[in-house]
Amino acid sequence: MTEAVHCQYHTNNPAVWHCEGCQKHYGDCCVPAVPEGYDEPVCMLCNQEMQYLGAAHSAEPFWLKINDFFLYPVRVASLTFLAVCIVIGFVMPYTGPLILPLSILLMCVLTKYSLQIIESVSMGDWEPPSLEEAFSADGMSLFFKQIGIFLVAGVALYFLSNLGVFVVLGAAAFMLLGLPASMMILAREHTLSAAVNPIKIAFVISAIGWPYLLLYFFLIVLYGGPGYFIGGQEEVSSLFTAASSLLGGYFSFVMCAMMGYCLYQYQSELGYAAEMEGEEGMTEEEYRNQKALADGLVFMREGREEEALKITKQALERDRSNIQLNKRFFKLLLLSAPDQALIKFGEKYMQRLMILRRDHEAADVYLEMKGRMKAYMPAVPGERYRLAEALSQKGKAREALGLLFNLHKLFPDYQQIPEAYLLIARLLSENMNNDDQAGKYLDFIIKHYPDHRMAKEARDYKQVIESLSSTTAA
Repeated sequence: MTEAVHCQYHTNNPAVWHCEGCQKHYGDCCVPAVPEGYDEPVCMLCNQEMQYLGAAHSAEPFWLKINDFFLYPVRVASLTFLAVCIVIGFVMPYTGPLILPLSILLMCVLTKYSLQIIESVSMGDWEPPSLEEAFSADGMSLFFKQIGIFLVAGVALYFLSNLGVFVVLGAAAFMLLGLPASMMILAREHTLSAAVNPIKIAFVISAIGWPYLLLYFFLIVLYGGPGYFIGGQEEVSSLFTAASSLLGGYFSFVMCAMMGYCLYQYQSELGYAAEMEGEEGMTEEEYRNQKALADGLVFMREGREEEALKITKQALERDRSNIQLNKRFFKLLLLSAPDQALIKFGEKYMQRLMILRRDHEAADVYLEMKGRMKAYMPAVPGERYRLAEALSQKGKAREALGLLFNLHKLFPDYQQIPEAYLLIARLLSENMNNDDQAGKYLDFIIKHYPDHRMAKEARDYKQVIESLSSTTAA
């Protein structure tokens, strides 16, 4: 397998795109999936077209995805297809002269469906073909091409028999070993000439390397799967026939999914590029936002903050509520923007977070602003209180206290001063071990807000502090 190549800016992420102009590799973290109708992405740094690498550097080894192969047939599309085929199989004996054409049709459909599984999984699509795709006329000739493979093999062995037994045995061994490769070629290229080409078959085997032998071993084991479950039955009933057909189809689909994924894993060696697993198209708005975030990050890593700021600002003008864009824009402003610009946007960003009940994130934004501007304080008392609560929950008592001191002088009309000062008292007593100062704030609540619901809590809390103090003194 080709040595993995990783994203230039996210070294744990496999590369999906390569820019020849910049000689840089990008992961899907830097180049989001393009929605339908858009041109292929260009490099954000040099504006040149990029080469798509597909999943060549991201696919897990097929032997680590055994569970996925066994789960593949257990989907609505594949189970429905098997059920329809079983019903057709039960009906055929009663169709009289139509039994032969129906049998051929059923074999055509089963062969086509199996090869469709190999092809679709090889391109990163884990959804089984639908009934409509299975019974469409397109691809029905694959059954006869599959028969053709065996006929060509038989004819070849017949002519090779004149060269001696060892030549025949060697050729037969190569044909048996190359049978999965031949099926994979037929599924991908749909031509008999390619599927029986010994050079092409040898290329597929050598490109995959020793894991091909492991694949071959798995396929042999799976081929015997139905016999393991239903072997030894003497009486053949309708139920037995249905179960046999269902199990045969199930294990066949598992084998095909495994062969398809093997092609997917070794796509780079085999010379094609498939889509990333599970890659789904985005809406236009999602794509534009993700592209702005990705481009902005690349520009930041390249030291081009002004371009990163411009891209993110343009995206924010389209979608002001997007928290990821808000966060990125705030980080960029934090690097170099004037204090007033940072305060203006930072306060709006905190408000958006608090509207979403993400007070802990808002508290982090406050701390970052405070780290750059020591004298900064939010202008709204309610925001100060909520930020203080979040900071106290994060164990940052000193920072929380700084938001609440002298609140009654700065905002005398603020309705939640009792709640804020009770929080101060708790922080002073429990985090700062300053019961005397805590008592003063409790007395303030009791004196100035005697009818407030916090007054009772203040009295109760003061009794607890005094009780603990007397116990300690004793």
